[in-house]
Amino acid sequence: MTGLSLGIVALQSVGVGLSTVTATVTALAGAFVAYQGYRGYRRNDSRPMLYLAVGILLLTTVSFLVQQAVGLAAGGAATAQFAALTVSIAGLLAVLYSFTGA
Repeated sequence: MTGLSLGIVALQSVGVGLSTVTATVTALAGAFVAYQGYRGYRRNDSRPMLYLAVGILLLTTVSFLVQQAVGLAAGGAATAQFAALTVSIAGLLAVLYSFTGA
């Protein structure tokens, strides 16, 4: 077995799927990008940058957190998916507003 396959087997034995690990890394990277956007907003006093940062945060980090929280609380995958998609749509609208209306 290669090192990667051993790592995947180790993660699966712990009960953490590769998709959960990937989603967590995506959420953390999205939070970092959103923070950089917020810093850009503060530095340049640019409202479009603020909406872009909020949109990225909603698309990546908040949708992941909502999906995990609703999935644990409600126990239904469909409910968690719907909640995450609703947050993602709000994030896309924020990004769209940052490009066109702010």
